[in-house]
Amino acid sequence: MELLADDTVAIFAEGRGDVEGLRQILSESPEVLEFSISGDDAGFFSYTRYAADDLTRILMEDRRESSYLIDMPIEYTDDGGLRVTYIGTEAAFADVLSEQPEGIRLEVERTGPYTPGPRHVVSRLTERQREVLRTAVDLGYYQEPREATHNEIAAVTGLSETTVGEHLRKIEATVFSSLHVGATNR
Repeated sequence: MELLADDTVAIFAEGRGDVEGLRQILSESPEVLEFSISGDDAGFFSYTRYAADDLTRILMEDRRESSYLIDMPIEYTDDGGLRVTYIGTEAAFADVLSEQPEGIRLEVERTGPYTPGPRHVVSRLTERQREVLRTAVDLGYYQEPREATHNEIAAVTGLSETTVGEHLRKIEATVFSSLHVGATNR
């Protein structure tokens, strides 16, 4: 993703899903100046050039002047926001956090060492959720027939049965929302 000299943004993306739906959205969008898509619903690459709005231009210019990187993909969240992974030093983040443009609300989800690797839905879970998921799978919670209960997972993780249930619901919501099965309203 790059801000070009003419205040347009060029983005190269990889995706999967409804290619014809994407073609229709891009062709009908007045902001999109040109696009190209190759592949099919199982996997595709797209190039899109679109007019940058003020917020996008500010964020892209800020990124150029800072010593941090933005890791792709940038994800849309259920509440209409974006989830962005920044890579850089603590000093770079201090600048980012103190100099946000008007109209941007920044929430830090977590900090720590960066380990690049395959993009996987599990990376979107908290450490505690990953622990609960590992335990549930190890104990056979997702086997047919089910071989473990919330109470048994709770005993291993040291959490209450209610908390285990809450974590499993959040884990399942995250996993299922990442599947993009059928038509979505996103």
